[in-house]
Amino acid sequence: MSGEPRPESEARLNERIRLLEHQLDYVRAELLHLVHEREKMVYSAAWHIFRPLRGFEARLVDGFLSLRDKLSSARVTPPLVSPSESASIASAPSRKARRLLVDVTGTVKRDAGTGIQRVVKKVTQALYEDDSLAIPAIAVRCEGGRLFTCNAFVASLKGDVSPVADRELAVEAGDRFFMLSDTWNAFDEFAPLFQRIRAGGGEIVSCIFDLIPELYPHACHEVTVPRYDAWLRKALVESDSFIAISRTVGDELATFVQERGLGYRPGLKIGWFHCGSDISTGPAGTPRAKIVAAVAGEAPAFLSVGTIEPRKGHRTALRAFDELWRGGLDARLIFVGRRGWFEEAVIAEITTHPEHGRRLYWFDDVGDDELTFLYDRAAAILAPSYAEGFGLPIAEAARRDRPVICSDIPVFREVGGEGAAYFRVNDPHALTECVTGWLAGRVATDTAKVSRSSWAEAARRIVHVIADEDWSWRLP
Repeated sequence: MSGEPRPESEARLNERIRLLEHQLDYVRAELLHLVHEREKMVYSAAWHIFRPLRGFEARLVDGFLSLRDKLSSARVTPPLVSPSESASIASAPSRKARRLLVDVTGTVKRDAGTGIQRVVKKVTQALYEDDSLAIPAIAVRCEGGRLFTCNAFVASLKGDVSPVADRELAVEAGDRFFMLSDTWNAFDEFAPLFQRIRAGGGEIVSCIFDLIPELYPHACHEVTVPRYDAWLRKALVESDSFIAISRTVGDELATFVQERGLGYRPGLKIGWFHCGSDISTGPAGTPRAKIVAAVAGEAPAFLSVGTIEPRKGHRTALRAFDELWRGGLDARLIFVGRRGWFEEAVIAEITTHPEHGRRLYWFDDVGDDELTFLYDRAAAILAPSYAEGFGLPIAEAARRDRPVICSDIPVFREVGGEGAAYFRVNDPHALTECVTGWLAGRVATDTAKVSRSSWAEAARRIVHVIADEDWSWRLP
């Protein structure tokens, strides 16, 4: 009947409900762990000694929040610009791209070594190493609405110990300002620069890494969600185009903007590229003993790389291997990734597990050299995430000729193609079946069919999309 939902819609709804149930399980586990830790604290000597300070601490926090609210209410915030209003901003007709000004302001100011900053540095380095690009690329930073070159930053990427001094850079006709770096709070500061660029027929291009805070807010830190939402809405009305780190993210952005009715600059263009998978390693060194021990022996080792956070699926992998170990399979599970957020329970589960240090390992301090060592000795790579912007470990593994077993989500299908093995997302038993099937030869993988772009190819793709106007989506 016409009033009944289509089977496809019903299936998507059921999958969404299952995902929400999975997220609730994470929250429940975290709450139980925190309650347990608090109960231990109540009976500790330190709790009783410092208990009188808790009230003072609470009043101090309340006072700070009250002051912050007063300051926020007093601040004059410029209103967001609607699509019709944004069209009236003074600008000359767009000219053919002449230069690519790559904004690295955020990374120059604060390089915390995150995934975004890794992409910034790798793309910038690749742009400077390629003399055949259609338009020249210049790394820049913005201070008080003025542009400066970043020669010292570029020199550090190239290993040059004698960089040329930075200088102020004038805007030229046809410039494309590529906001590659962290720009959470930069748009107001960059406003005068944007006006000069558009007055010369130039355009503003923003890089978008994922849409996870909008699509999966419960998987993110509480501070990230409103911060990201404010950035996205501002970026949509300030940017002439976006470049996503995958076709999937580009499609998600185009769909999200239109479904939510968000304001954007008329004719907004969206393109995409793939991150590089080549890992830069230094002179071959000897890995630490604990790294060597994790992959020593005959038992196959399965490696999962990623920050310990809810969406990465560490608990799914652990549940699957608990089932495999109970079934008698002698295999190893290795997690590599820094401590994230909302994962105290799963970290406690890993570090107190009976197999920890025997067949279960977690390393939070692995550099590129040791990561390469682990990649090369792993039987296969596991990627059990339920939300990603790209899936770099899949591409890195393929470049090292390592098989990949990953959750069946759109972006992993994009990167893994026909070369990876897939299991139902957030389903430990499905992962168990996939691993046993792969070990028995019933489940096939082919690393040659997995995307493995280099950073040089990523840089060329970015320039091609911008200079040749090869956009995949154009919003009305």
